[in-house]
This record gives sequence, C-alpha cells and structure tokens, in this order.
Amino acid sequence: MQKDFWHSLTIEEVFRKQKTNENGLTTAEAKKRLTEYGTNELAEEKKVSKLALLFSQLKSPLIAVLIVAMLISLAIGHFIDATVIAVVITINTIIGFFQEFKAETALETLKSMAAPETKVIRDCSKKIGCLETKIRAKDVVPGDILFLEAGDKVPADARIFQAINLEIDESMLTGESMPARKTIEPLPANLQVSDMANMVFSGTIVVQGRGKAVVTATGVKTEIGKIAELIKETERVETPMQRRNKDLTRKLGLFALLTSSLVFVIALYRTLDVFDTFLFALAAAVSAIPEGLPAVLTITLAVGVNRMAKRNALIRKLQAVDTLGSATVICTDKTGTLTTNQMTVRKLYLENRLISVSGEGFNPEGQFEFNDKLLSIAEDKSLGLLLKIGALCNDARLASHETEKGVTWEIKGDPTEGALVVAAAKAGLNKDNLEEELPRIDEIPFNPQQRYMVTFHRQETGRIEVFVKGAPEAILPKCQEIVSDGSIINLTDLEKEHILSVSTQMASEALRILAMASTSIMESELASFKRDFKQAQNLRFIGLAGMIDPPRQEAKAAVALCKRAGIRVVMATGDHKLTAEAIASEIGINGTSDALTGIDVDEMSDEQLDKATVKTSVFARVSPVHKYRIVESLRRQGNIVAMTGDGVNDAPALKAAEIGIAMGITGTDVTKETADMVLTDDNFASIVNAVEEGRVIFENIRKVVKYLVSTTSGEIITILAALILLPNVPLIFTAVQVLWVNLVTDGLLVIPLALEPKEENVMDKPPRKPKENIINRELVSGVIFVGVIMAVGTLSLFVFGLNTGGFVKAQSLAFVAIAYFQVFNALNCRSQRLSFFKIGPFSNRYLLLSVATGILLQILAVELPIFQTAFGTTGLSLTDLLLVVLVSSSIFFADEIRKAVLHARTTVR
Repeated sequence: MQKDFWHSLTIEEVFRKQKTNENGLTTAEAKKRLTEYGTNELAEEKKVSKLALLFSQLKSPLIAVLIVAMLISLAIGHFIDATVIAVVITINTIIGFFQEFKAETALETLKSMAAPETKVIRDCSKKIGCLETKIRAKDVVPGDILFLEAGDKVPADARIFQAINLEIDESMLTGESMPARKTIEPLPANLQVSDMANMVFSGTIVVQGRGKAVVTATGVKTEIGKIAELIKETERVETPMQRRNKDLTRKLGLFALLTSSLVFVIALYRTLDVFDTFLFALAAAVSAIPEGLPAVLTITLAVGVNRMAKRNALIRKLQAVDTLGSATVICTDKTGTLTTNQMTVRKLYLENRLISVSGEGFNPEGQFEFNDKLLSIAEDKSLGLLLKIGALCNDARLASHETEKGVTWEIKGDPTEGALVVAAAKAGLNKDNLEEELPRIDEIPFNPQQRYMVTFHRQETGRIEVFVKGAPEAILPKCQEIVSDGSIINLTDLEKEHILSVSTQMASEALRILAMASTSIMESELASFKRDFKQAQNLRFIGLAGMIDPPRQEAKAAVALCKRAGIRVVMATGDHKLTAEAIASEIGINGTSDALTGIDVDEMSDEQLDKATVKTSVFARVSPVHKYRIVESLRRQGNIVAMTGDGVNDAPALKAAEIGIAMGITGTDVTKETADMVLTDDNFASIVNAVEEGRVIFENIRKVVKYLVSTTSGEIITILAALILLPNVPLIFTAVQVLWVNLVTDGLLVIPLALEPKEENVMDKPPRKPKENIINRELVSGVIFVGVIMAVGTLSLFVFGLNTGGFVKAQSLAFVAIAYFQVFNALNCRSQRLSFFKIGPFSNRYLLLSVATGILLQILAVELPIFQTAFGTTGLSLTDLLLVVLVSSSIFFADEIRKAVLHARTTVR
C-alpha cells in the first residue's frame, strides 16, 4: 500500500505533494532530491566472499566433533589418527565449497540485465520547450516525470497522468498473466497493488501504448523495495538436514562418551595402569566417531546435486537436497510456474459450434477440433475468416529465434492479441502473408471506454474489408447479420442473447472472450464509416475466441505424482479467483474448501488462517505479505514447505519456506538470490523429479549412517566384550588395526553405498515425518542386531586363534573377521527392508567392485610382510581364511532372514 495513497489523489494533488508539475524538475532540483532520497536502487546484501564460503563448511556439528577428536588424538600422541582425521575434514570442506561455489557461479549466468537508463523530462524552458532526457535509472528521484513507451522497463513507482492505450506487464509483481490496462482517474483508497490502475511500479514492463507519470517512490520505498526489505527481515528456517545433523552429532557424541567411559571403568576394574587406561579410553572415544561420515554425507549430497542438475534443478545449498525429499507441501505460484505465462486461444465459437484448439503457449502448432473431427480452413470458410480477422485486426507479431535448445517463440506486443496471431498460424495463416494480401490502410485504435478495435484493409478489387474485434457486449449491438450453416441470415435478439450466454459460459471457465465481426465498404465510404462507427449496426457477427494462460503440459502429471507421493500442492497467485480456480481444477489441485482471496486472508487471525490452510488449496488475489502468511501458517502445522515462484512477489515467501524454488528463465534476480534451488527449465515437473532425488538421497544417507554406525558399534561391542570376558588377554585390536578398518575398508564401501540406485516405488511412500531423525528406532535395533553378531563371531574366532596358534594369530583372525563382517554388512545395508536378491545383486556394480577390493586388501594386510610389520599380524592359512568367510558371512544370511520375517509380517497386516 502506498504511504500517501497516491492512487486515490487527483493528479493536481500529486503534483502539489511532490512539489513538481508536468514539466518535471530542473537538474539542480533533481541533484538536491537525489541527496535527500538516495539513489533509486535496492541495497544489495553483502556477497559472501570465497574465504567466508570456505569457512562456512566448518560449521557442521559433525565437523566440530571431528575437530575435537583430532585435538584429542594430537594430545595423546596419535599423530597418524590426527592426520587422517585432518585429511577427512579437509576433503569434506573442499567438496562442500566447490559445490556451493559452482552453484553460485551458475546462478550468476542466469541473471538478467536491469534497465540501465530511462527517459524523463528535465530542464524545461520557454525557449526550447520540454524535451525528454535519458538518465541512469538509479538517478531517478521523486517528482521526476517519466516517459513510458512499449518495451520500457519502469524505473520507479509513479502516478500516471497521461495514458494512451497504456498496458503494463505486472506479472513479476502481482502474479497476473494479463497486462494491466492503465487509466489516469483517481481510485478508492483501500486497494491491492494489482488493482491500482493509475499507478506504474518499478521493474514492470510497458507492453503497449505510451504515457507519462510522476515518480512517487524510488529505491526501497517502491513496492519492489518493500518486498526486498521483507526478505531481509525474514529469517532463514532450519532445514531438516541441519536438524538431523544436530541430532546425529548429539547421539554420536553421547555414544562416544558412554563407550569411552565404559572402557575406562572396565579397564580400571582390571587394575590396568591408570594413565594407559585414560589414553585407551580417549582412543575408544575417537574410534566411536565414524570419521568418514561428514565426508560421505557431503559426497552423497554433492552426487544428488549433480543428479538434480541433469534434471534441470540447480541447487544453491547442499542441505537443500535432503529438504526436498522431506517436503509435505509444495506452495506454488500460478503464472509462469504451473502455467506457461503465454496467452493461448483454447476455444472458438462460430456457427453454433464450440471448437477446441490444441497446443499451448506461443508455439504455432495445434489443431482445431469439433465433435472429435479435425477442421481445416480449406473446408471451413467461417473458421478461416474468424482466424483472419483475429490476425489482421491486431498489432502483435509472432517471432522465432534459434537457441541451443531449438526454436523458441515470442510475441512482440499485447499477449492477448498475440494469442490470436498464434491461433491463425496454427491454421497456416501467416500474418505477414495476410497483410500482403489485405494491407491495412486505416484503423480505429482500441479504446478502453469503447472496448473494440477496427482495422480497414484494401482488397484487390478496391473494396475495403472492415475487421472488428472487442468485448462481446460492445460488438453484438453493432451486428445485424450472422453466418449460419454457410448462409448469411439476420441476427435476432434471441440469437444475440444465446451468443452472450455462450460467452458467459466460456468466461466462467476463466477464458478471456473477444468477439469478431466484419463488413465490406467502398473506399469512398471510409471517412463517413469511421465517423459514424459508434452508431454502426450493420456488421456481420463471425464468432468468439476464448483464451487463457494455459497450464503447462507436464503440470497435471506432476501434481498427480505429488498426490501419489503424499505431497499436498497449494496454489497462491495474484490472479483473479475465477482464473485460479479454473487452472487448479484443470491440473488437479483440489481442496475441501472453496478458494480464498487476499481480502479473506486479511480478515483472518493467524489461528483462523491455520484452520483455513488445512482445507483450502487455492488462494487468489494475494500479495507478497499474504503468501508469506500462508507459508508461515503451513509451517506452524508442522509441514515442510517448498515454495515455488518466479516473480519478485514470491521472494519473501521463498525465504520463509524450508526450501525456496525459483524459476531460472522467467524468474527475477531477487527471487533467484533468495531461493535454495533454481529450476533451469522453469518446469513444475522438475520439482517433482527433485523431490524424488531428495528422497533417494535421504535413504542413501540413512544406509551409509547405518553401515558406519553398525561398523563402529560392532567394534566397540567387541572391544568391551573382550575386556569383560577375557580379563587376562591384551587388547583384541591395536589402534592401527582399528584405524585401517575404519578408514580403509569403510572408505572403500561407503561411497558406492551412497550411490545406490533408487528403490522401487520411492514416490509411492508418504513424506517422512518432519521430525524424523536419521537414527530412528528401526535403525538402532538393526545396529544392535548386527553389532552383537559381529562381536560374537569376532570373539569366537579370536578365542579359536588363542587356542590354536597364540595371541598374534588370534588378533590376526579377529582383525580379518571384523573387516569381512563389515564387507558383508555393506551388502545388507543396500536396503533396510528389501532382500539383496530382490533389489538385484548387480544393480550397484561399484559396490561389488569395492567389496572385492576390500577383501583383497584385507588379505594383503595379513599376508604381505610390510603390512604384517605395520599391523602386527601374521599370515593365515587358506583354511583359516575360509573359516573367517564362513563366520563373517553369517551376518548377511542373518539379516536376509530378518528381512524375510519383516516382509511376512507386513504382508499379513
């Protein structure tokens, strides 16, 4: 809302308040005001430096735990451990830095150029009069007089005082797909921005006509500036992954503290040296932390980023990858997101037939169909005439240009007129060819009061064809004939009422309706015909054209997939309620309650809005503040909200949501800077693909965590059990052996595990509960199950070795066994519930290669002299190795049995 309600004042009052007039300011006065009001630009947030971006990677809680572990290792003299942990931290930091830096660099290439100059009136004098002057847009000040012409980007908010067929594309600000026709008359005070027909706003585009306006606000005082301020005031919410990382860190920290304390107490109980016991307890604490976990988490997310990039989703923050998989609600804008933002003719009415027109957007490909029969203008003369009128009584043009992705089409001029040009092109009627055949010699321009446009075209015979288009209510009273079944008959009042009822029915489907009519005159009659056209009643009615900004072809399937995945889709648009309801109905966005408008939202308290958002899935005529409140309401109900949009009006809500998704092609710079993810193809369906990738990534993270935690647990349970059950025997493992298993064997297996292909029906499951953690009850029970089996098997082989070959052989058997247990456990962790054979043994060949490599390396660790010296091991016989394989593989078969029992229980239920 304007502070001084400029739209409600007369232009004289505006001039008086701004201390200016239609002659504009002097250069001296403009400089004075520039000092007083500041430059006409938005204050940019300070960009994050490369160094700051690098250090931000160290803020992860898991990294903090690793840094503590590294310091402990240095303190107790475990320099190898400390070095390895330092390497892990470094790798993790570098990967995270380059992923986010690459995303920021890619984002820079998407930025559009802002209008650097604008036209104003400055330094009027009696001698030379008032001339337009080009100045930098950032030097515009309140009180300046703007010149506005088609193609101009409006540099500031301003009150219009001259408008000649002036239409402004305000979709980036209001969400409306139709250009706003402007007027100069004062309006009621209490209006939404989208209804201020006598104002122009910074960043919008003039699509037709010309005008003049007096600047009322610049910089942060403009509507776009207010949105920028709202963005700054909106705090970033904590993502699910950040929350889960904190929970994981806390649990692993407690686990490390508990296990090291147990080791310390038990070792003291065995009357071992106090200092050695303390050092060993600290070493156990370090061992309890899976050192490779942060790096693997980062790599898993980075792999997800690359997968998403291939599916047209650019991730700006690694944490956003997982958040998408957790989304329970996608709150989306309509214009340019669910729709093409390209007006398209969908229906034609002529000769008592309602004809469907296929195709979408400005691409001139489509067909005309009636009663399942394709029509052609060669056989249907009335259809050809209607399309010809639409193309020639028209100032828009269709243009194409080659891009890397093929031919793209655009409209030069009014989008509604462009839709008629495209419809004609679908039938093979090229506007340039039509204009050669029937050149325009005169016209009556469109006038918002008269609501029609008339063009005059010379035939080869010398007669003049008169083509008329406009509102049905304005055209029908001027018609006395109509074409019916190929014949020309009188148009009765009853028939006129029927046509108006058809128009009303088409309008109820959110179509914008234009009527077409024609007649023929002699050239000598042209002047009098134009003069008396207001009273004309001799036209021939041809038909109606209904157009709309249509849904994207993929939107309906994408919304259906969201429903299948348990994700609710909510539309929040600045467009009219009827249009929003029609689009929502067509693509399948349905709530249990009728659509609400911005005025309805204004009248609601937060509590009332919370109740409304549970039932309502369509919100129309909403402002940026409304969208922000809707997102906050959905979040208060415990939802994980993904907010999509392309206009500046979407930016505050994008920042308030857990994940903001901007459009890369039509999206504004402000929106892209605010968003966590940018769609490079502006396709709503790409969001659903990204959600699928997010779910796969979370499941793979959980698989990796289960593997690493079960590995660590197996080692700790084995160490504790050995301390308790074998009091007269030295430690079952050395520190170097544990380090080898943790960082070499695990390191080979976790990354292929993180690359596990998606499981079947990943999008048939409901979203994860927002508060669900990586380590849940099911994972803990699985870890204990695996850890106990590993401990029992390893201790059994250790005892066997003690009895058959002494301590070194026993330790070597235990060393190989704990590693092989982990190799077989990696096969288990490919799925929490599905059998290894169900998901396909060869569907992850990287893992199989890593398993083979891990087995070979472990054999080398006990067979090669250099490794025997390093690890304190001895060679094992083939029988010993086969025994180790037999015992360690028990973990694989045990888990297969567990999965079979679980599947049987689920089937019975």
